[in-house]
Amino acid sequence: MPPPVIALDAVGKTYFMGESQVHALRSVSLTVERGEFVAIMGMSGSGKSTLMNILGCLDQPSQGSYRLEGVDIASLDEPSLARIRGQRIGFIFQSFNLLARTSALENVSLPLFYAGRTKGTSEQVLKALAALGLADKAESTSNQMSGGQQQRVAIARALINRPAILLADEPTGNLDSQTSSDILAAIRKLNQETGLTVVLVTHEPEMAAFADRIITLRDGDVLSDVAMAEPRHIPSPPPAAIPEASSLWGELSTIQWVSLLAALRAVGQHKLRAALTMLGIFIGVAALIAMVAVGEGARDAVRARMQSLGTDLLIAMPASSHNNGVRGGSGSASSLTVTDAKAIQEEDSAVAEVSYVNRQTAQVIYGSENWSTSVQGVTPSYLAIRNWSIASGRALSYDDERMGTAVCLLGRTVADNLFGEDADPVGATVIVKSVPMKVAGILAAKGHSAGAQDQDDVVLVPFSTSQQRILGVASQTTGGGAASSQSLTIGQSRTSSSPSSPFDTPPPNPFGIQPRLGGYVQAIYIQARSAAMVPQALDQVIATLERRHHAKVGSGEDDFTVRDLSEIAEVAEESSRVMEVLLAAIASISLLVGGIGIMNILLVSVTERTREIGIRMAIGARRMHILLQFLAEAVLLSLVGGGAGVAAGIAAAKTISVMASWPIFLSPLVMLGAFAFSAVVGIFFGFYPARQAARLNPIDALRYE
Repeated sequence: MPPPVIALDAVGKTYFMGESQVHALRSVSLTVERGEFVAIMGMSGSGKSTLMNILGCLDQPSQGSYRLEGVDIASLDEPSLARIRGQRIGFIFQSFNLLARTSALENVSLPLFYAGRTKGTSEQVLKALAALGLADKAESTSNQMSGGQQQRVAIARALINRPAILLADEPTGNLDSQTSSDILAAIRKLNQETGLTVVLVTHEPEMAAFADRIITLRDGDVLSDVAMAEPRHIPSPPPAAIPEASSLWGELSTIQWVSLLAALRAVGQHKLRAALTMLGIFIGVAALIAMVAVGEGARDAVRARMQSLGTDLLIAMPASSHNNGVRGGSGSASSLTVTDAKAIQEEDSAVAEVSYVNRQTAQVIYGSENWSTSVQGVTPSYLAIRNWSIASGRALSYDDERMGTAVCLLGRTVADNLFGEDADPVGATVIVKSVPMKVAGILAAKGHSAGAQDQDDVVLVPFSTSQQRILGVASQTTGGGAASSQSLTIGQSRTSSSPSSPFDTPPPNPFGIQPRLGGYVQAIYIQARSAAMVPQALDQVIATLERRHHAKVGSGEDDFTVRDLSEIAEVAEESSRVMEVLLAAIASISLLVGGIGIMNILLVSVTERTREIGIRMAIGARRMHILLQFLAEAVLLSLVGGGAGVAAGIAAAKTISVMASWPIFLSPLVMLGAFAFSAVVGIFFGFYPARQAARLNPIDALRYE
């Protein structure tokens, strides 16, 4: 013979209110057989509801034992109790306990979802509602239905999983007498036709009359237990008391769908609050993407400018001059010569090209326009070393250098100020320091250097022309680094001797200057054979100049300095990287603030929805369902805010680029990372509120007001 469906043995329940104790139940013992319809009566405070909560596995007894279909409830874990509440017990509450702003269809579907039944649920729910006369109320929310209709929805929800036991706690307490009779008649019919075990709590004798047996409680004790009719024989054996767990995939699928649907519904019901909650994540992600895009763009711009100077470039410059104890600035001494450049070109194997430069600020005139700029005498190899192209016209040639031709190249800034932005100056004649010069070409725009100097504000002329006619730089006679200077005046003619070495004739001659007229230079530009050979070229150049200038090797008393521009490029790029990280860190603070906002709102939401959590647990939700529901809500808020933030960040970066003419670089990796980080923020800050919700005791949550 199968065990009783319900067996209580000396069950007691004690509540502690401060230092006082309240004995809700005192050693209650009773059994209920399968198929019985039992009514529990008693005055208010007699322990009826407490007994029902224990029978429904919503509460645990303080003493005694409760066996459900032969299994001790105290030995079961939380998932097993949740499966019993969802599949073996149907609970009809006095106050209906329907989810607010949720349709009847969704309310009745919840036990199916929590039981892992996701296929054909709509048809099953519609059939259940139709059986109770609610076919036209499937899409109606609780506030759109009468009390009787709400109670019928609650009955449909309690019976949707075809439980073995139906617990009805004052199911007609809020209804009129006719509706109450209809509800009890429907329950009685189910009991008689299906063998459903019914335990009804009521204080009305008219309602108790539907039962086969009436148990009366008083002050937590059983006062009487009276059978109203002969017990009916139920031939079919009862199903297993504890439903087995679904497969792992089924469990995960159920949790996934229920959590996502609950999260979407919660967000949809509080749209404004959700939007304000997402605002912090939205601003954080948008700021992060915009700032990183601007920072990356700035770093690329610095890298491009340094690349335009040449990462394989060395610059040799004279040291500072000394005059009566007064030291001049860097480059003020006259110590580097054309023959030094020749020696570097011929002797240093790591060197590919060499050029030398003299410069002076001078006035350039065209018609009624004039512009003060830097006039530089350079060799033809200068543009190749500087990686500087020609926008229009031609470059300086070795013939120009050898013959001292009066031609020049204009930088973009000089050309715009003398001729206007749309004019083509090639072939025009400009006056450079009182000397007419024909414009041979226009240099491509190079922009500002790392030191914010406008590289396009320049006029380039052949080095020999600058010596003879414009800058008047002193020359040096042949021989090493010892210098005897003789003045070269403007307009002085120059006699070209026959070539005596490959250095003297074009095109093998990269300079076009006879050694005997090789004057002092203000800088020597040296291009290494590759960026990897820059350190080797640096050592060779320093050794060559120290030998020629008779300096003690390694003494630090050289009359020249050699700069490695790759180090400058590395420093500039590192500075840009640090600034980019700083900007990203500042933007990330907004993400953290947004995460704290999500945590705060979810904590408030847990408090507001405590009763909803209790209802979900009472109809079969496990703690994991509740945990993932609130966690999914947090992640949903973060992802929506993050997605909107990505779009806003892209728009903000492009706006900055257009309005401020600032370069930007939008990295897909950064955008993906910011979006993923917003999800991580949601998980991190949403876990604590979700855990608080999942740890609620079902009966405490149901009683929360």
